[in-house]
Amino acid sequence: MTDETPHSRSDEAAVLAAIPTDIRSALSVQMIDVLAVQAARAAECRDAAASALADQAQASPASRENSPTPPEFVAARAEYRAERAHWNEGGPTMAQTLDGRIEVGDVAVPVRIHRPTAEAVLPGIVFLHGGGFSLGDLDTHERIARVIAAGSRAAVIAVDYSLSPEAVFPQALHECASVIDHLARHGEAWGIDPTRLAVAGDSAGAMLALGAALLLRDEPERIFRDEPERVRADPGFSSITSLLLFYGAHGLTDSTSRRLFGGEWDGMGPDALTSIAAFHYATPADAASPYVDHLGADLGGLPPTFVAAAGLDPLRDDSRALAALLRRAGTEVEFVEYPHVLHSFLHFGRMLDEANAALASAADFAASHFDRRG
Repeated sequence: MTDETPHSRSDEAAVLAAIPTDIRSALSVQMIDVLAVQAARAAECRDAAASALADQAQASPASRENSPTPPEFVAARAEYRAERAHWNEGGPTMAQTLDGRIEVGDVAVPVRIHRPTAEAVLPGIVFLHGGGFSLGDLDTHERIARVIAAGSRAAVIAVDYSLSPEAVFPQALHECASVIDHLARHGEAWGIDPTRLAVAGDSAGAMLALGAALLLRDEPERIFRDEPERVRADPGFSSITSLLLFYGAHGLTDSTSRRLFGGEWDGMGPDALTSIAAFHYATPADAASPYVDHLGADLGGLPPTFVAAAGLDPLRDDSRALAALLRRAGTEVEFVEYPHVLHSFLHFGRMLDEANAALASAADFAASHFDRRG
């Protein structure tokens, strides 16, 4: 750790002291080193949040009135971007990275396409970022996307879906499903093989990835109600060759892992998890949708699925249960649990071996199923 100050040392001590002894003793040395870096940079990230709030306050009254983003989310997003910026440095270099937009209904969804090779047409992995449905963008998960692209030799299409609380369920879900469907129909225009798509996501992105696949399988008319011809000839679901799901929430409201893990040290305490539901769902009934409560959904007929869990994550048991139910439904599943890491561990590939191992395994899984389709 460099540029350590008394303030950063006190932040580090406070973070480690807040973690229960049994969890702290189970953390890998590298995971503890990650927490130390996070603590050392905490003041810098808080400054970024304060700066964003100051910019919002200095905007014209008309701009402030027209902004749908509450100040607390302006601050949280700026802090999150600053925190993730450090971890996105380095990693694989792409042959090409292209920013664009895909029109879905009345929304132009920003996407970023990472192409690891110069081949004219590549299989595609649609990547849906995490962040509790309210944080994250094309920059915050940049390195993760590039690592998956390099490992799979596929183009990774990162999706900047609409965030809550400005857009509540099912807006983000419909945008993600529509992007997948668009690539299944028009992939050639983007240099993507429309018959060989995978869908990946971490945390909230894993929820969206599986939810979008279920929606395209079961009720595409909910997305394309104004275009019935698209529903009758729906290639969206059939183009998905695999799903890559990293530490998502899939329907458990209580579990052993939720009782044992999560707190201020990883942003996954009970209050944080409750607040996500409060601003993402318009009504409590939304959380019971099969596109959210995946453990209560019909899981038959889904494409081969890679599921990764963090062993010290309150959402660990969601992944365990999902993998078991997918197998029961006859789906090919590769389940891997990384016992000594916290939620969001994928971000820390600069220091954390488990992050690189999980991404490599997922990339290999996707590539093997592209080969089967080819």
